[in-house]
Amino acid sequence: MNQISERTAIIFLLCTMTFWAGNAVTGRMFYEELPPFQLAFWRWVLAGAIVFILLRPPLRRDWQVIWAHKWTLLIIGTLGIGMYNTLQYWALHYTTATNVGLIQTIMPLLITMMDWMINRSRVYKIQFVGMALSTLGVVVVISRGDLDILLNLSLNIGDVLMVIAVLVYGLFSVLLKRAPKLNQWSLLFVLFMIGAVELLPLQYYEYASGARFDFSTGPIIGMIYIVIGPALLAYYFFTTAVGRLGANRAGLFFYWLPIAAAGLAAWLLDERLAIYHLIGFILVVIGLRLGLRVPQTANQ
Repeated sequence: MNQISERTAIIFLLCTMTFWAGNAVTGRMFYEELPPFQLAFWRWVLAGAIVFILLRPPLRRDWQVIWAHKWTLLIIGTLGIGMYNTLQYWALHYTTATNVGLIQTIMPLLITMMDWMINRSRVYKIQFVGMALSTLGVVVVISRGDLDILLNLSLNIGDVLMVIAVLVYGLFSVLLKRAPKLNQWSLLFVLFMIGAVELLPLQYYEYASGARFDFSTGPIIGMIYIVIGPALLAYYFFTTAVGRLGANRAGLFFYWLPIAAAGLAAWLLDERLAIYHLIGFILVVIGLRLGLRVPQTANQ
């Protein structure tokens, strides 16, 4: 994987989570116009086509390595490409953005524990302190500083799907450490194509059942954004940053998702920022700073 500085990795992860915050907002905004399986399928087909045509990954040079590690790549691609976003889009048909945001707060802890169990990475007390502060910050933002919102949350099938999605992505993040050393775009092209092939029968079944894309301006703009930002750029940033920081440190940045979502809502939807946004932002930043103080040798 590409070698980058720690500062660049942090910037990559902040951009990744901002893209993914926009992805959830877009998926929820157009959940009726963009059926989930078709959206996930065409997302990876188009992202893979862009990589293949414009970036021209050295697939011929990397082919022997790809084939030698085909089962590892199949598992990684299935988890992170074929399953996670499909489950998230599907969940957004049944549950609220608030519930999705709360469920995603378990992602950093889950990644840390999986990384310890699978890769034997050390876990430091300061990480748990950072995760606790960041979790509190996320809860403050999602609940809008009102405890009654949390107490009155209701769960449904969408929440179950999102829990499965979080488990899947945690495992994907940890297994990235075991991906073969390839050109980054070659790796992403292969993962994108694995996801597309696996989603082909599901999107066909959805299409045959009567679900159709709405090709009006709004959904098309949303689809373009999802392909370029949350798919192409975000996965390049995320896989590169995980290679530099390790899964457990990179996983901390999932706490940035609801903060970024609040900022995007204020910018794009004219939603007002309140004092609870500031409190949540401060807690998340402090938590991230503490979590990133883990010695680098712990993740190598």
